[in-house]
Amino acid sequence: MKMIRHTLVVIALVMVAAACSSASEGVEVSDPWGRPSPSSASNAAFYMQLEGSDTDDRLVSAESPACQVVELHETQMSDGVMSMQFLPEGIPVPAGETVSLEPGGLHVMCLGVTEALVEGESATVQLQFEESGLVTVDAEIRQS
Repeated sequence: MKMIRHTLVVIALVMVAAACSSASEGVEVSDPWGRPSPSSASNAAFYMQLEGSDTDDRLVSAESPACQVVELHETQMSDGVMSMQFLPEGIPVPAGETVSLEPGGLHVMCLGVTEALVEGESATVQLQFEESGLVTVDAEIRQS
């Protein structure tokens, strides 16, 4: 009877440890959103917070049915001119840090909007991370 009780305790501890470790695995994505954009607009952008896990990671690509092409960009100011820079290497997400994708900075760029982004609705965005794998989010369409 003692052996069975001991075995059950060990199994319970292993299950708790597994649950705790899986809860901290992968990048956490919060507050995904995009601005309203009529279908006549050719481009749009999505923003969010990326919270790093226990290991360094990198957002390497993204996709959305609302876009013909999705790229990772950073807005930069140079000599008083604002421009967007394509980030072919992706967006680093350092362990334990939060990376903000926001207007005027890092963002997921939607090129060739295929469906209107209507305020109050949402758009599906699939984010591919180097370590965390595929994360699908529904980005709320709102003003900010």
